[in-house]
Amino acid sequence: MEKRSFFRFLDDDLNQRLLALLRKAKIKHGVGKDGVVHYSRDDEEVVENDFVCTIRDTVFPSWQILTCPRDWTVRYKKYMNDHGIPFHEELSNGELWFLLPRKYRPHRWKLDAPIRAERMAMRQSPTA
Repeated sequence: MEKRSFFRFLDDDLNQRLLALLRKAKIKHGVGKDGVVHYSRDDEEVVENDFVCTIRDTVFPSWQILTCPRDWTVRYKKYMNDHGIPFHEELSNGELWFLLPRKYRPHRWKLDAPIRAERMAMRQSPTA
């Protein structure tokens, strides 16, 4: 069985551009009902480095990819929305990534700490 890679720009216009580039280059691929593009691991380097990066270059001339643990994605999205930081979301092999301009420094952002599930479970209503 062939190993497959998966990618999707959550912006439909960007995803359609990716599909057009893949068709033009005659890269064998499939598209799921959810718009996720499936391609061979043998084509991974050309798809991701040539086609995906080409589209990213049209969005932001100088860009970076922000990745984070799944339980931090909501916090990062909220921070970027609250601070007017432009970004686009991508799915890469099941992980959510953020495409944003290079000038921002996510490692310096002051994000709210996660609320621990244990603390939430211990809270009781005042009437209990």
